[in-house]
Amino acid sequence: MAGEDTRMIKVMVVGASGVLGRLICMELLRIFNNQVTLIVTDYIEERGTRLAESIHREAIFRYLDATNEENITKTIQNVDIVIVAVNQQNPYIQRACIDHHILCIDVTPFPNFVEKVKRLHKDADKNDVGSIVMSGFFPGLSGLMVNKAVSSFQEVTEVNIGLLQNTNAKAGISGILDMLKIISQPVHYDTDSDTANLAGFTKKRKIYFMEPYNESEVRLIDHAEKDCLKQKLKVEQINYWTSWNNRFFNKQISLLRRLRVIDHILKRNNKKFLSKVVKHNPNKNEQAFLTVEVKGIIDHHECIKTLSLSTFSDYHTTAMVTAGLAKVTVHKKIKGVVFPFEITDMDEILSEINCKDIVLKGFITR
Repeated sequence: MAGEDTRMIKVMVVGASGVLGRLICMELLRIFNNQVTLIVTDYIEERGTRLAESIHREAIFRYLDATNEENITKTIQNVDIVIVAVNQQNPYIQRACIDHHILCIDVTPFPNFVEKVKRLHKDADKNDVGSIVMSGFFPGLSGLMVNKAVSSFQEVTEVNIGLLQNTNAKAGISGILDMLKIISQPVHYDTDSDTANLAGFTKKRKIYFMEPYNESEVRLIDHAEKDCLKQKLKVEQINYWTSWNNRFFNKQISLLRRLRVIDHILKRNNKKFLSKVVKHNPNKNEQAFLTVEVKGIIDHHECIKTLSLSTFSDYHTTAMVTAGLAKVTVHKKIKGVVFPFEITDMDEILSEINCKDIVLKGFITR
């Protein structure tokens, strides 16, 4: 796709009717300055048609059933980039994109699915096409921040990544289910001497975030981005942490996990229950924070480097990063199954996003 005229780029968004999918569509139009042909899909034709009309007068609707391989192959024809904002059991969309030499970008954060996509790496590499996994804020931007933070170190001994979520986030029920699934997983805690196996969202520590929260308590979680970073960056000790900006809410989530209520919600996919418990108030902020803390050696001195990012919305940032990756890849040759930090860097993606409400600060302590 190198050298291709961006005015002719055709981008398909699978799952465009969801909260995240709509945001991705908006950001594609903004970041590409409307010089993009936007194609939206849905498995309900009437809803998809209305969606296309509401997003942009020139948006195109195509029917797509993410479980039907024949339909997927037919639907993705004559498209340059496919962005996947729905959860799949099997990577049928990725498979079809590889077979037809179409770049694919997926936002799914779950390790089991990512592993299935990674098995397609040889085919993607052979077909000279890319398939990007774990696009977004967390994961996605988190990996880019880690890559930027470790770049100045001669030796890295420990990396900690912390996400401070907002209880008012406009994540949608699917986004809430995704996060509950992540925090309910058992986690391998990397220490100096060993790896301990712990229940997710139990072990606590404090991590620095920007004002007004400064040092806040976070809890250890499992994360699929971790293993890839360890392998690619050759760092043995990487841990992921998260909490919400309300201490009482964190205690509630911890209690629900211990009582196995979260397991019950996930098993039954109980969206109705969650819609009653979690409410979004559009009149209140949904600011979120992401911090990367690296310990190691710089210029023969032991030190800690901290990069901290503030954003007006974690979900909207996922949409911006995903749209930004689509723009970045227009003039790059991507081959194989890759993570965002393998094809771009923090400075480039923030430049493409061009959002004054995302702030990145860094400092070093010795």
